[in-house]
Amino acid sequence: MDDIDDAQDSEQTRTRKRPSLLLLLAGLAALLVSGWALAGPFSLEPLANVEFRWLFVLVAVLVGVVLVFAPNRRK
Repeated sequence: MDDIDDAQDSEQTRTRKRPSLLLLLAGLAALLVSGWALAGPFSLEPLANVEFRWLFVLVAVLVGVVLVFAPNRRK
């Protein structure tokens, strides 16, 4: 019985927790919004000239990078 417990303990110690990328991005977004709120309201008119097709390209690139570097969860 003791051998089984030792094997389970060694398996648990070998697994390494990785930081969550989604939580990191959510935290950074929250910091940006709070910094913007503390700095005071200012105009977002320069963003009105941004073409949305480039925004879609940026989102697609970010999703691709997340999919490439996300840890593989298959065993």
